[in-house]
This record gives sequence, structure tokens and C-alpha cells, in this order.
Amino acid sequence: MGAKFGVTAWGRTWLRTIESTAMSAPNPALPQARALAARGAVTITSVGGGAIQAEVAARGRTFPVAIDLPLWQREEVTVVRRILSSAGARDRRIAAGEFPDAIVADLRDKGISVAVEVPDCAATCGCTGRRRPCVHHLAVLYGLAQRIDEEPALAVALREKRATRARSSRSESIDRILLTEMDAARYYGD
Repeated sequence: MGAKFGVTAWGRTWLRTIESTAMSAPNPALPQARALAARGAVTITSVGGGAIQAEVAARGRTFPVAIDLPLWQREEVTVVRRILSSAGARDRRIAAGEFPDAIVADLRDKGISVAVEVPDCAATCGCTGRRRPCVHHLAVLYGLAQRIDEEPALAVALREKRATRARSSRSESIDRILLTEMDAARYYGD
């Protein structure tokens, strides 16, 4: 069974920007980009603060990809934090970065977009392709949608000024949590 993209509302918002129906013609790079991400050829090394750093392995080469995107305005960050705080008072999973899909709808109702349209992203890639966005840029966005499905808090970290290092599923064991990722005040609950 292949990789799933857009399993949660958080990942779907990013998937919709990649596979936008507003385009006049289909993008021929999408199937190849999706296949690269599905095969695990995308390694996202950092996400946050309006920047994504990744590497895409294709045809025996590794292409470094950097994507910069607009951050939320201060007012938007305030609204996002208020919504997360309110939801966190009812659901302890919020503190662990497990954001329910309903929060995406709450943000949309307030006019706050979780994802950024592909043309609004500034990307650099080590490839020689002329098409922009290139297949590697799109593959990183597919990989991002998949990672956001697994860890919705990345969607928020990406649009805020604070940068966070993305956890690499290849290099870290999933049976341990770094102490720096723990909130000692909330660990034992109320």
C-alpha cells in the first residue's frame, strides 16, 4: 500500500495547495513529485519560522531544497494561540502537538490560512530544471503534507517565527522522546 497524503485536515490543506484545481492545465511534475515523496526520497531536516530545509534523493543524486514562505501576521498568531489555548483547556493532547482537525475549521472561520499557495513560496533547489516549481520543490511539499499529517503542530510552527528542528523518522527511534520536547509543567496534568 502506498503512502497516504492529506489524511488529516492539516495535511489536506497543504495537499490542496499542491494539487490546486485553479490551474489552467495539470502540472506534469505532480505524479513524479508524489512518487518521490511516497518512496521516501524526501528528507525534511528542518521546519519552522517560515522555512523548510530538505533533501530529495532522485536518480542517484541528492538535491538540497530550501523553501521560504510568508509567516502569519502578529494578529493572526494571537488568534491561533488563543484558539489552541482554548482547545488545550478541553483536550490535553494539544500540549503534545496532537491538534484535532476541528482547529483547522476554526482557523478558516477566522480567515487564517494554515497552508500557503505554491506561487507564494520562494524555493531554491540544486537541480538544473527550468520549470518552477521544480519536481523537487513539489516533492518536498508532498513530504511536508505527510509530516504534517503525522505531527500537526508542524503546520503551526511553520507559520510562526520560532523555528523547530524536524524530527527525522529515519534517524530517531520513535520509542523515545527528547527531554527538550517535554513540557514539565503540563506533564503531570492539573
